[in-house]
Amino acid sequence: MADILVLFASKGDEKAYAPACEFLDTHNVSYDFRMASAHKTPKDVEEILKKKYKVIITGAGLAAALPGVVAANVLCPVIGVPGSGNLEGLDALLAIMQMPPGIPVLTSGVDNGGEAAENAVLMLRQPERVVLVGDDGPIMKKAEDLLMKFCVAVSHAKHTDGSAVNIVFSPAKKAPQKEKGIVIHCPLVDAQDDRAEVALVLLKNTSHGLWVGLNNATNAAIGAIEILNMGGKYTEKLIEYRKEQADKVRSYSK
Repeated sequence: MADILVLFASKGDEKAYAPACEFLDTHNVSYDFRMASAHKTPKDVEEILKKKYKVIITGAGLAAALPGVVAANVLCPVIGVPGSGNLEGLDALLAIMQMPPGIPVLTSGVDNGGEAAENAVLMLRQPERVVLVGDDGPIMKKAEDLLMKFCVAVSHAKHTDGSAVNIVFSPAKKAPQKEKGIVIHCPLVDAQDDRAEVALVLLKNTSHGLWVGLNNATNAAIGAIEILNMGGKYTEKLIEYRKEQADKVRSYSK
C-alpha cells in the first residue's frame, strides 16, 4: 500500500506534478497518482480521499482550490504545489498558501513538485519534535502556545535541525536560505508593509522550503503537528480541534 498520494487537477498541471513523480520514482518510493478536479469532479476527489495516506502532494493552477479541499477533509500533512497557469503561478501560489487558520496546506514554490516530493519522503521518517527558529515575537509565541496545547515537544534554536520539523519565522521580504530537513516558513509582515507587492516577493522567495500564509502561526503549528501525527499520536486532539473550529463557524449563523 502506498504511503503517498500525488493528486492533481488536470493534465495541464504536468509541469508541477512531473517533478514530484520523477523524484519518487528515482528514490523508489511507492505512491498513487490520481487526477481529479475540485470543481469539475468533486465526487471523484471525495472518493479518492476515502483511502488513507500518510502524506498527500496535491496541486492545481489558477484558482487552485484542490489542495485546500483536500486539506479540509484529511488530517495528514498536505503539500500543495501551485501550477504556472497565469501570472507566473502567483494566483495559484496565493490561493494555496493563504489558507484560513487551522486548515494548513504546506506550500512549495510554483511547479516545484520535486521540493514537495523531497519533503514528503522526509516526513515519512516520522520526526518527533518541532524546532522554532527566527523572530522570537508574538507570532512565534502563538505557534508555541498551540504546539504546547497539543503536548508537542518543542524547542528554540538559532538554526534548523535536520532531524526535526522546523518552523522558521522571518520577514516576508527576506530571502530564506536553503536549509536541510523539513522547514516550514512562516513569513512575517506588519500592517504597514502588508501590501500587494509582497506577493511578488513571495513568488521569488518560495523557490525552496514549505510555506504557510502571512503571519499564519496557526497553520505553521497545525501543519507541524500533522507531520508528527504519522503514528496517530495526535489524531484525537486534531479531530477535537477541527470540531471546535466547525462549531465556531456554525455559531455565527445562529
